[in-house]
Amino acid sequence: PLQLSTIVKYWLGGTDPLDYITVYSNNQEDSCYPHWHYVTCGLTDLHGDGRVHPPAASPIASSGYGFELTFRLRRREELVPPSWPVKVMQKIAKYVFETDNSLVPGDHITWADSLGASTVLKHLLVSEDSQLLPVTPGPLGSFRFLQLTCCTESELKAVQRWNGPGVLRLLQSSDLTGGSLLITDIERSSSIFEALPEAISSVESGIAKEGSNLCGMAAFITWVEDIKDENNPGQNEDSNDNQINSRNALTDWNDLSSQCDKVINGGLSGGKSMTYPKRVELACNLETARYLPLCVLGRLKHGYHFTLKSVVKDTAVTFVTEKVGGTHVSADQPFAAQGDWLQLLIQSSDLENFYSKVSCLDGDNINLPFKLHFPRFTITVVQDVEQLKS
Repeated sequence: PLQLSTIVKYWLGGTDPLDYITVYSNNQEDSCYPHWHYVTCGLTDLHGDGRVHPPAASPIASSGYGFELTFRLRRREELVPPSWPVKVMQKIAKYVFETDNSLVPGDHITWADSLGASTVLKHLLVSEDSQLLPVTPGPLGSFRFLQLTCCTESELKAVQRWNGPGVLRLLQSSDLTGGSLLITDIERSSSIFEALPEAISSVESGIAKEGSNLCGMAAFITWVEDIKDENNPGQNEDSNDNQINSRNALTDWNDLSSQCDKVINGGLSGGKSMTYPKRVELACNLETARYLPLCVLGRLKHGYHFTLKSVVKDTAVTFVTEKVGGTHVSADQPFAAQGDWLQLLIQSSDLENFYSKVSCLDGDNINLPFKLHFPRFTITVVQDVEQLKS
């Protein structure tokens, strides 16, 4: 094997946290392609003396971060393994060291830089390396090997809509997308959905059966309490505009998943009291509105909450049903607001009607603005997102 080592070790002041990366030439029979197999060394404790990681408390305790990274790249005619995967792995390791955020199988990594010379493969998925077994117990603690796999934009979106393990199984089902070992072919020119059109229905049926792991998403959305006199529909329109204009951007929205869960446990509004609007008006752009069918099929029907968090304002809307625990809403009070965070109840008996109405937004010829009417609330889909920013 080839061992690529950092010139100045991290524990001596270097910038790269991995001591070295070993690259093996893998031509085993269970591999659909000959490939380079990259394995990191440095996310676990290599020394046992505390110079990088605190020593594990016992042989079965986690060594360092509890995992090393691997990557499989299809080998063609080259005699030397390409260097770009090394840079990717060092960058991910640096993120782990700086944030203390770990990785688990099923995770996805949205990647901003290029991945080799590919114009199709743009992001990364995380799985367990199927050939390298976990080390437990180990002399310096236990750990496992997590494999990185490149994916296309559409494959990443499928992960976000459904879940990582499901999409990884689809990629393993075809040699064109890596086979059982999930080997990245940097010259791959199509997604799994182009190679296997039936994969689209597999994702949709998976969402319907298992639900979606997508608990929320950044969005262009706002909401106001509808305080118009129902006998005088034009009254108080200016006050609603003022409510929209008075909102400010959030200063901390680093972890969407944990923030979505926190809203169910009291919100993020610093102890603000709960209010219960009688009617509300929501407004969002078309891209945001098109996630509402997934909100129903992948989340609400399975008893999960779904949050749309504004990317430009201190505003969020969490959709729930009566099956979601820990909420502040009820059949008599279907809306609960803590500051600018709204919980909105849709009764399970009303889900089909809600789904039917929001599904119409998937069409190509939607004339905006478009308004959807529901009992005690409306959703206005706007074309110009600037209306949601001011």
